[in-house]
Amino acid sequence: MGFGTGLTPTNCGFTLQNRGAGFSLDPSHPNALEPNKRPFHTIIPAIMTHADTGELFATLSNMGGFMQPQGHMQLVNGLVRGLDPQTAIDAPRFCIADGTHDGTVFLEDGFHPDTVSKLEQMGHTMKHSIRGHEREVFGRAQIITRDRTTGILCAGSDGRADGCALGY
Repeated sequence: MGFGTGLTPTNCGFTLQNRGAGFSLDPSHPNALEPNKRPFHTIIPAIMTHADTGELFATLSNMGGFMQPQGHMQLVNGLVRGLDPQTAIDAPRFCIADGTHDGTVFLEDGFHPDTVSKLEQMGHTMKHSIRGHEREVFGRAQIITRDRTTGILCAGSDGRADGCALGY
């Protein structure tokens, strides 16, 4: 699916959104189109704070459609485990491609073969050892952390895309 609906209101200069395309017309589907549901949206940057003080710890985002919430949790997990931003971003990622419980599980190169075997034994449809340009399925992340003692900022940018972390 391309960007937006492809429809541009006259003299407005923008296209209309198509986030409703994530709904299903199948009434038995978990994301069936029905009242009081919101469309899945992928503009979801995150802010992490220290639990004890509420001070800023990190800002992060992982662009990439259905990968965004999955990627966010993988990045948060890495930061909580003490990884620096670049190491958290560079860690191998997994992605359930369509975001559903029975979607194909994509594993980036770097997962232990025993992990792959275990997931296959559990009945998951797998595509593993993904590398190169095919890694785009895992999104493109950016993270900035702030040291609570010194205030020093530390950043990381995803090598799966063309981002760059710079300081001044």
